Amino acid sequence: MFRHFSTLLFFCCLAAISTAQDLHFSQFYLNPLQVNPALTGVFEGDLRAMGLYRSQWSSVPVSYRTYTGAADMKALQRGANMLSGGLMIQHDQAGDAGMKWTQVGLSGAVSHALSAQQSLSVGFGLAVVQRAFDISGLTFKNQWTDYVFDPGLPSKENFNRSSGLSPSLSGGLNWHFSQPGTRTAVDVGAGVFHLNRPKISFSDSPDERLPMRTAVNANFNLPLNEFLDLVVFGLAQRMGKAQEMIAGIGARLWLIPNETALQFSLANRLNDAVIPAVQVQRGNWTVGLSYDLNISDFDVATNKRGGFEVAVVYRTLPAPPVKTFKSCPIF
Repeated sequence: MFRHFSTLLFFCCLAAISTAQDLHFSQFYLNPLQVNPALTGVFEGDLRAMGLYRSQWSSVPVSYRTYTGAADMKALQRGANMLSGGLMIQHDQAGDAGMKWTQVGLSGAVSHALSAQQSLSVGFGLAVVQRAFDISGLTFKNQWTDYVFDPGLPSKENFNRSSGLSPSLSGGLNWHFSQPGTRTAVDVGAGVFHLNRPKISFSDSPDERLPMRTAVNANFNLPLNEFLDLVVFGLAQRMGKAQEMIAGIGARLWLIPNETALQFSLANRLNDAVIPAVQVQRGNWTVGLSYDLNISDFDVATNKRGGFEVAVVYRTLPAPPVKTFKSCPIF
């Protein structure tokens, strides 16, 4: 077990020392399809549905609003192999021009059991992505006359189009370890998005393409006793010249073992934010809240107010085994 723990710490340290044009979430561990398509179907239960909302930089004029919804399920099992499928919808909007990012995608993964404790998953994804903006929300110098703004004047700006639409391909690998009969679980994997370098441009230039995004993820859960788990997680992403590194640690307190729990964690997004978070798990449901305390140079404008995020996850969990009892004969 210590070997598995060392592997996870390596990835978490990698995340901490390695700032993305795609959408990002602080509670990425509750939004796995965004991180790695190979995480499709990697959960306890048969069906999982997730929804996240993020409000970022609301204290400055160009605030961001980000939404995502996803669902995945285990579809088919043959021997040591499991086939799973998923659906993800994302939307983001920011700025006076209402700059939008929308993505609708499907993912699939095949998991192969290496043993009773380990499995390896290979995942693939196909999505349609769109960027768009509304020019009516912008002002241009040609619309000003004698210090008076006249929206009826032409902007004299030439935009070939105000939206771009293109397919995007992704792939990934994930190694999963779990100890039957315990809450021990480890996931370490990597995903690559925009493999085909989709052209999502507002011009006709063939050289303006979306760069690939690579993501390395690690999640670790170790029960310390009947009522307490240690939680460690890390994520390293890179897209073009942009990069994001998150590492965090937390504790999960089981109020009712394997039924009701509270999780508290603290994470750091390198050179950007400190992220306290709390999750409540009860039965099939998990609700999470986090807040980014901005520590970057941008805190001059934000006054350290970063992003509020809420996540809701639903899973269909297997029914607990019926308690053994002895019936007394009736005479």
